[in-house]
Amino acid sequence: MKNIRKSSQMLVSIVAIGMLALTGCSDPEAALSKNSGEESQTRPTAEFNQEAADLLPADVKNKGTLEVATTMGMAPLGYPDQNTGEVVGLNPDLMAQIGEVLGLKVTVKAASMDQIIPGIQAGRYDATASNMAITDDRIKVLDFVQYYFANSSLAQPKGNPKDITADTLCGKSVGLEVGSFQFTEVMPVKSKACEKSGEAPIDVQGFPDQQKALSALDSGRVDAMAGDTPILLYAANLNDKIEVGDALTDGSILGIGIKKDSPLTEALAAAMNNLIDSGVYKQTMEMYGVENLAIDHAEIKK
Repeated sequence: MKNIRKSSQMLVSIVAIGMLALTGCSDPEAALSKNSGEESQTRPTAEFNQEAADLLPADVKNKGTLEVATTMGMAPLGYPDQNTGEVVGLNPDLMAQIGEVLGLKVTVKAASMDQIIPGIQAGRYDATASNMAITDDRIKVLDFVQYYFANSSLAQPKGNPKDITADTLCGKSVGLEVGSFQFTEVMPVKSKACEKSGEAPIDVQGFPDQQKALSALDSGRVDAMAGDTPILLYAANLNDKIEVGDALTDGSILGIGIKKDSPLTEALAAAMNNLIDSGVYKQTMEMYGVENLAIDHAEIKK
């Protein structure tokens, strides 16, 4: 993938995420602050760009706001502020910066993954930044602007007492975020393969977000959990009762989702590429320890 920034070093970045937790702090915000050596971290501010703003559809420009859906329970990508309850993390920060480029106020609203696409189609949200893989099914109903690279892995109890691997999931219970890529694409394929070979299907257990699935793993309610690798490694280093196991996918570039054929797509792509070209995107990715998951250019996928 030519527009991935040093994608071969992806695991270096993921380890960096996990290292945040080695401070022994259970609060993701505090862990980020300690990692930086500062009392707090302030995200870089983007500059307004008239050329990008001129691409905005009239209704959005007149409204002056951008309603964005994202998922909670996904530190350090999206998680609740302990004081305000608001969603904070990489996804909200990048969307706020896109808003600054376009001259829009961005409102980030928490939603479960299975609520987001219907919400966009119904006009409740203008877009979503929620670590969505760009799949064939999703691209039928949404347009996407690429924004970073990720893959999926398994997590299991420390020491792996049930010998959980990508090839030994038949008959096992696996926790997943409902509506996630792992829920809609990865596990159904693996479960069908189990049945085809005469084994028991995978016992898929759905949860509203990845954090609740991890909690189920921690409490022994599921044998394993499948999710986004950066989130799993971050969680595993905060909780010594779980560990990250096999990778489930090679990974792909994720997308900011917008309603199909929306004129807003071009404006968001222009703003995203402005962040990349100005260096604001790189600085923000570095702040969260995910710089090696960054991309060099945000393509539109429709």
